[in-house]
Amino acid sequence: MPLLVHELDWFEAGNEKVLGELALDLSDDDYVCYVFGRDALGRFRAVWLDHSIPTADEARARLTVKIAECAKMPLEEFYQGDEVGKPIDFFTPVVKPLALSPDFKALVSQQGYSPAFGLISEMMHYFKDVDGNFVQQFQTSGFSPRFWELYLYALFTELGYGFKREYPTPDFHCQGLLGDFFVEATTVNPSDSAPRIDASNEKAYFESYVPIKFGSALFSKLNKEYWKLRHVKGHPLVFAIQDFHVPMSMSWSSSALPEYLYGIRQTDKKKPDGAIEIVSEKIESYTWSDGKETKTIPSNFFSQPNTEHVSAVLANSEGTISKFNRMGFLAGFGDRTLKMIRTGLCYSDSVVPAKFEFEVHAPDYAESWAQGVSVYHNPNAKEPLPPEAMPGVAHCCSKEGRVVAKKPKFHTFGSITHIIQRNSSRP
Repeated sequence: MPLLVHELDWFEAGNEKVLGELALDLSDDDYVCYVFGRDALGRFRAVWLDHSIPTADEARARLTVKIAECAKMPLEEFYQGDEVGKPIDFFTPVVKPLALSPDFKALVSQQGYSPAFGLISEMMHYFKDVDGNFVQQFQTSGFSPRFWELYLYALFTELGYGFKREYPTPDFHCQGLLGDFFVEATTVNPSDSAPRIDASNEKAYFESYVPIKFGSALFSKLNKEYWKLRHVKGHPLVFAIQDFHVPMSMSWSSSALPEYLYGIRQTDKKKPDGAIEIVSEKIESYTWSDGKETKTIPSNFFSQPNTEHVSAVLANSEGTISKFNRMGFLAGFGDRTLKMIRTGLCYSDSVVPAKFEFEVHAPDYAESWAQGVSVYHNPNAKEPLPPEAMPGVAHCCSKEGRVVAKKPKFHTFGSITHIIQRNSSRP
C-alpha cells in the first residue's frame, strides 16, 4: 500500500464508528479517499472509495460528506460476508481468578495501563490465534511470551507485511514485496533455581549466566528444525528473542546477546587523549556454577551445527508493555490525563551510549514499533535475510573479529517509562 498511495489525512465519525482516509495516488498523481467500517469480526475494512479526484480539497469535501452518511448507517451495513469464526477476545477471563497472571490483572485493571489496554483491544480484532491457546496463555503463565508475539505482530504490520497463518509454526509467515520470510518467537524465561546476585558472583552472572540463558532459549528453537518444514524451505528464518528471566532484565541484558551470537566481547576503553575506543575480545565458551552443578556451553552461536539455517536473530529490549502503553497513548487510547516520562540510553551519532529523556505526552513526541530493534545477521546463513526487508532498524554482523552495526540515527537499547496518574485503577 505505501508504494501505491501516500497517506495525507485521517478522519473519524460517530465516535470512531467509521474512519476516513485521504491519500495521494502515486501512480496517477491525483487523489483517492476511503471510508472504513467494522466487519462482523470488528475489523476496519474499506466500505467505500472514490478515486481519480484532481485536487485534495475536492477529495476532502467528498470524503466529508460520505463519512457523515456512513456514520448514520447500521453496523450490519459494513459486514463483508466473508468473515469466518468469532471475534477473538483477549480480556474476558477463560480461567479461574486465582490462575490469572498478576501482569494480566494489572493490564486490565490499572488506569496507568489504559493506553496499552485500548490498543490491544483494537489489535485483537486482527490477530489470528493459530494454536488455539493464545488467550489462555496470555491470561496466565504465558503472559510475557505471548506479549512478545503481540509486539512482533505490531512490528511486522508497521513494516508493511501481511501474514499467512495457514500453519501453526513458525509463529509468523511474513509476506511482502521483497519476498517471504519466517519468524519464530522465543523468550528467556525465569528458572526455578535462579541465582541471587551479590558481590561474589555479579561479574560471572553478567558475563556467563546471562549468555547461557540466551543460549538455552535459542538452542531449544534450533532443535525444532523448522527449516525442514515444506513451507519454510528456501526462505529466510529468523529467531526473535526477548529476555524475561528476571524483572526488567531486558533493560540491561542486551549486550550479552551479540556477544553470545558472534563469540566476541566488546568493551569501551578510554585512550590517553580521553577518546573512547571499542576493544574486541574473542570468547570461546561460558561456564556457570551454582555450587551444585557446573554448566559450560560454547560461544558463537552462529558457528554451531545447523545454525546455518537461521538467517538472523532479532531482539528489542523495548518490546514490552511499556512500549504498548506509549504507542497506545500516541494513537489516542486510554486516559488522556496520564503523563509519561521516558528515560533511557540510546546511540545517537556516537559509538558510546547517551542518556535521553522524553515526555511521551508532549505534542511533538514520536515513536515507531521498529525503534529499538536490532537484527543480528548470521554470516554463515544459507538463506540470508536482506537488510532491506526490515528498514529503520539496526543491522549487525561480524567483520574481522568485531561486531559492526548500521544503526538508525536514533537507536534506543533500553528505557523506563514513568507513569503519572490520578487514579490507580479503572472504574
